[in-house]
Amino acid sequence: MKTVTLEQPWATLVAMGMKTMITRPDPTDYVGPLTIYAAKTALLIDDPYIRWVLASAGYSGEVLPLETAVATANLMKCQKIKSANIPCYPEYAFSDFKEGWYAWCLADIKAITH
Repeated sequence: MKTVTLEQPWATLVAMGMKTMITRPDPTDYVGPLTIYAAKTALLIDDPYIRWVLASAGYSGEVLPLETAVATANLMKCQKIKSANIPCYPEYAFSDFKEGWYAWCLADIKAITH
């Protein structure tokens, strides 16, 4: 199974099923099972909505898991981001949808509990 590493809080948002797209500057041809791995670093997110979403699930920025697998998913497709396919909230809040980048679309997300 392939693995993608995401900084926190993005990895936890995927594990929660709130974030179903991973945006990257490069495409992938891979389609299939994927492990979501939390990087050893966490970003400081000063967005009240993201903090609220995490807090509603019992998380705070100080206790997000690091350096561990947090979820599995199926990578269904990779699509180039264009103004016509940029998603609405809440998905829009959880990624940087730059035109010309790529959205890796996830399904069947299952959190890994530790």
